Amino acid sequence: MTAEPPPGQNPYGSAPPPPPGAYPPPGAYGSPQGGYGGPAGSYGVPQGAPLPPGAPAPLAEWWERLVARIIDGLIFGVLYMILSSILYSIFKPSLADLLQNPTGNVFLPGFLAALIAFGAYAAYDYVLHSKDGQTIGKKVMKIRLAGLGGAPLDPSAVLKRSALYPGLMVLYGIPLIGTLVAIFAFVTGLFILIDKPLQQGLHDKFAGTVVVKAPR
Repeated sequence: MTAEPPPGQNPYGSAPPPPPGAYPPPGAYGSPQGGYGGPAGSYGVPQGAPLPPGAPAPLAEWWERLVARIIDGLIFGVLYMILSSILYSIFKPSLADLLQNPTGNVFLPGFLAALIAFGAYAAYDYVLHSKDGQTIGKKVMKIRLAGLGGAPLDPSAVLKRSALYPGLMVLYGIPLIGTLVAIFAFVTGLFILIDKPLQQGLHDKFAGTVVVKAPR
């Protein structure tokens, strides 16, 4: 015959069950605590999901980056079209000029327009990213630029990133070269979709940066 356990002790030797209405202690069910180094959901993503090596926070979605880029680039794209129209009217070639040199007479207006509009875009991109890692578009979409591994953004790295894209857009007004620049911009965006695991565009790889979600 076995001895009866003391009053209140579980006969199988485990801790007694909590009284009715009580809750188990934190972590009793093995749930992760404080995913991504912050409160659950602070980045708008599920708590506790693993981060890719080198990412200091959850990566921005490709569509968040696309919308941010559209917001940032829209005003400069419109400025380019306006300047092109104005400059073409100033340098409007005669029919005889066009017959003699059909491409040379439209080069200068397009080149000057791209130099001014997209040069301003590159400067905007550099200044705002250097300040806090966010352009207006990134602020709207709640994403930010960061150094790999969470390193502080190096101004020289940000300069390289902005010079490669959108900086190369200053060549957009040059015949043929402008087409190559447009292809490069497309490939840069494509890399964000296919690059693993950090979803870096070519300009990110060149500068050693990554785009992540900002705390929400």
